[in-house]
Amino acid sequence: MGARTLWGLYRKHPWLAQVGSLTRPLLVPNLMVHGDRMLGALDGRGLDPTTLFDIHVLLYSHVQGVAVHLGMEAHAEAATGQSAEQWMDSRAPALRDLVESGRFPTFAKVIATFEDGYDLRLDALFEFGLKALLDGLTPVIEDR
Repeated sequence: MGARTLWGLYRKHPWLAQVGSLTRPLLVPNLMVHGDRMLGALDGRGLDPTTLFDIHVLLYSHVQGVAVHLGMEAHAEAATGQSAEQWMDSRAPALRDLVESGRFPTFAKVIATFEDGYDLRLDALFEFGLKALLDGLTPVIEDR
């Protein structure tokens, strides 16, 4: 699928997700190939052109939106010398203060359920979001 291909590209080149703007797209052949393949996968299903392109943009923005954090993390790790886990461990007292303040009851309740903290896994988050998007778009596409 095109979304996973694009995700793989961002995994190899984390900086790339921060270069392209959704509102001012890079009009370069290699990105056009990706866009054309995505549109081709949706074409012929009776979608009006606006809906067709909206779905393409929505899927692209999901991939790019999660992938931006790949580059941000690589930059942060290079700047601080700490992995994401080390950084979060160093912030444990501040997190504990926030949780124990009583100001954020739902956050505190959810955080309390994690034995070893929440593990932000960008690959899993990408897949979870992609599945939710595709499942949610199925009726839109199939009802045409």
